[in-house]
Amino acid sequence: MPKIQPTISYQELRKVMEQWTWKDPRTGLEVTGYNVPEAARKTARQKPFYFRAVTIKGEVIAGTAICLKVFFGLKGGNQRMVQFVESRQIRRIRDYLVIEVNGLRVITH
Repeated sequence: MPKIQPTISYQELRKVMEQWTWKDPRTGLEVTGYNVPEAARKTARQKPFYFRAVTIKGEVIAGTAICLKVFFGLKGGNQRMVQFVESRQIRRIRDYLVIEVNGLRVITH
């Protein structure tokens, strides 16, 4: 166990939650990134991530999911529409209620 727990800030959540993988048309290699080129649209798929978050009611939810869309909530803060990989359930989570993403703790600033 490391002495210092690796952490991530709210601004870095996008880099972890909104990744895509696609096959590069020029090299044929699988590439991970955020902006998918037009030529790779048919082979692009979202990269799943594991997260733990707290709901508004105080329940802890956890699971592997993909991010469907991001929007600015009416009550402030970014919200994400995520779909769980195993159950195909779609949930809305708020960024400020996310506890952990891929083993990285989210720090509050």
